[in-house]
Amino acid sequence: MASQPQPLDIAQLAKEAGVSSRTIRYYGELGLVRPDGRGAGGRRLFGADALERLRFISRLKSLGMSLEEIGDLNSAFDRGKTPALLFELEPMLKQRLDELQIRMAELKELKEDLSHYLVRIQEKQNILEPDSQS
Repeated sequence: MASQPQPLDIAQLAKEAGVSSRTIRYYGELGLVRPDGRGAGGRRLFGADALERLRFISRLKSLGMSLEEIGDLNSAFDRGKTPALLFELEPMLKQRLDELQIRMAELKELKEDLSHYLVRIQEKQNILEPDSQS
């Protein structure tokens, strides 16, 4: 029989998840992470689920998801576990990918504009500067 992992206090959870205690408290206010209970002195104690949720939140944030979107996914997970979460996550990721492709096209156009202006500036500088070799 496998033993249950020891609950983590907020400082231990923060260290394991690679976030600050303040971030965990904020996520708690948003309903993204919940303690499993309270320990001695009223300290919040968190289980493995909280650690997994924090890691998942970090992954989603790195994909450009907002905390509001993450909250929606969190609610979907609470309602129907993995299938419900995946049902809501797929269109969000597709939208993010579409936005990224648009942004990449905009950045490519910006790069071309900057390169064009740089060439024009260099050409004007060559016209304005007397030939230093004569």
